[in-house]
Amino acid sequence: MADLKEGIQLRKGQGIAPFQVARPQSGVLKLSGALKKELGADVKARLLPRKGQTRIATRLGTTAPPGTHKATLVTEEGEYPVVVDVPARAKLRLSPSSVHVTGRPGDRVTLDFVVKNTGNVALEVPTGGVAGLFASDGLAGAFAAAYGSEAEAPLDIFGDFILGLRRSYLGLMRFRLTPEIKGPLGAGQHCKASGDVVLPDPLNADTQLGEGRAFHAVVVMKQNLRLTVRLTLSHPNHKGDSR
Repeated sequence: MADLKEGIQLRKGQGIAPFQVARPQSGVLKLSGALKKELGADVKARLLPRKGQTRIATRLGTTAPPGTHKATLVTEEGEYPVVVDVPARAKLRLSPSSVHVTGRPGDRVTLDFVVKNTGNVALEVPTGGVAGLFASDGLAGAFAAAYGSEAEAPLDIFGDFILGLRRSYLGLMRFRLTPEIKGPLGAGQHCKASGDVVLPDPLNADTQLGEGRAFHAVVVMKQNLRLTVRLTLSHPNHKGDSR
């Protein structure tokens, strides 16, 4: 194994070696310990000459365990010790990440999801979150209110715009997520989950709730988990609930 005055360190699969190869070539990164257990005995590496040094690139995959690992780089010129630094990645993915529901304020809608751990550390599945439901035509309606205002003072016209925005806000939508397994979800693992969406009653008495009006919300949860909800109001359930 060749001796180097400076060690080779790879971070996120990238690094610079303190020697230069004669030409671009392929190499092999022989793994050990936790990396070998997760990814296998070796992975391919690409070596490119770069101003008296060598750029090294390899793909370790998203499930490579975090931490500092020892490995050996095998090239046409020889073998070199390498330190592989894998940062922790905490990320979950919800599928589907966007849903379309139909209902009325006060309704509860149950949906089916799959949660996947796309990071490299075990993670707890969030229990849900809250988000504001805004009418998809709300901004256009607010501008229309401002343009059609009979007021002359700029602040009064701006007030009509703000009131228009308030009429386009339905309220806070609550989303509850219940996975079918208990405990953390391991790296690369997935599980089914049940989701409940509770549609809020309007905060503003002037909010239009006619059949077909569309609203939207983005629920942001822990571990970068997101859900986009698009709501279309259904036919009113009760007499007088047609505004």
